[in-house]
Amino acid sequence: MKNARHLLIMLAVLVAVFGCTKKNNLTGTNWSDLEAQIIQDENALISGYSFPADSLDSILTNRKALLVGRWNGSEARSILRFTNLPADSTIQNLHDLSNLNLELVLLRSSEHTANPIRLQFFKVNAEYQANPFDIAAEDLAEITQAAVTLDHTVISSDTLRIALPYSLLQNWQANADSTGLNIMIKASDEAGFADGFAEIRLSSGTIGSKISYDFKENSSDEAFSSFSRYAAKNDYFLTHQDAPVVPGEWKISNYQPQRIYVDLQPDMTAYRDKNGNQLNPADLKRVSINKAELVLHIKKDQPSLRNAISYDFSPLLIKARPESPQVILTTDMFRPQFFMTLFNITSFTADSLVVDITPIIQAYVSEKTFADGTLITPEGIVLMSKFERKDFGEIEFFHPLSAPADKKPFIRIKYTPPFL
Repeated sequence: MKNARHLLIMLAVLVAVFGCTKKNNLTGTNWSDLEAQIIQDENALISGYSFPADSLDSILTNRKALLVGRWNGSEARSILRFTNLPADSTIQNLHDLSNLNLELVLLRSSEHTANPIRLQFFKVNAEYQANPFDIAAEDLAEITQAAVTLDHTVISSDTLRIALPYSLLQNWQANADSTGLNIMIKASDEAGFADGFAEIRLSSGTIGSKISYDFKENSSDEAFSSFSRYAAKNDYFLTHQDAPVVPGEWKISNYQPQRIYVDLQPDMTAYRDKNGNQLNPADLKRVSINKAELVLHIKKDQPSLRNAISYDFSPLLIKARPESPQVILTTDMFRPQFFMTLFNITSFTADSLVVDITPIIQAYVSEKTFADGTLITPEGIVLMSKFERKDFGEIEFFHPLSAPADKKPFIRIKYTPPFL
């Protein structure tokens, strides 16, 4: 009974405390006049450069779609694998076979008027290869009847039905791989078909790329039966030339993987207490960083910008500022720890990108350390696309050394000074 009385008293105190919280001071406390303050710092962004990726995340990770196409020297090819098909002998003994189609769900494509794309299809007479570029030329037999030119720009899901020759299905079993029909897709490099691409929906057991046909087993069958099978596997690979290291440029490229080093040096003297006084080092470590953002302005005339619907970025920490523009190794980059997932997404129609760097500024201000005990200091950060080799997009930002006044990048920090 005594414990219950104490519990009721504690609850009453909590209700009184939270009931008195100032509704216009959600980042402060109910017993002080602290208000969140904002720093907007253009001088924090000193310089930086673009550099090629030294190693690449697997294209199987977070894939958006299968990729087919050519763009500025890069090429993507896709491969589909269909299993559990009736044996050659079973299909050859059917009384009737009709409407043999390969169905692809196209998610989008390059602009038709500028870059028409012709898709070519090949039966693979060899074992399945996740990388279509590993298939020898002599193991590819073009399905000439299937070649198709996209006659419009795809901007949403659009099913493409491609008629296949009956002989393909009647003789689908290759000696080297008799358990599946493997079809490779590439973009034609014939005259009249310049750079262009198409994105194909990834397949599962119920959606995506499908082979279907109608059939009668016997002459006595009155109606056709239907058969369909979705691709059991689908992969693609993108080949490219290495991008250069470019001082004075901030460019992210997915089709020619390129990253950005941002020489970020925030002004630690800009933090003030509620009276406008500069915080001493001890009080600075106790500042609450409510939100920190890096704002970059997009160069809208980038020709490859529209090759992707959206761009998603990760900000990464490094331990030492590069002495000169050079490749920064992926193994030397560190993902800042934070209590929630960071979303740093912009679209090709946007004017700017806002990157959440809250955990990075928190680490600088509170003097956190890396896992090995090294102090985290402002040595700059790396911006890396999450869609490297996943589309043909490319995005460039105004560099601090050359940007016009209204396009200069800056950081924006919202913080609450320590109460005591």
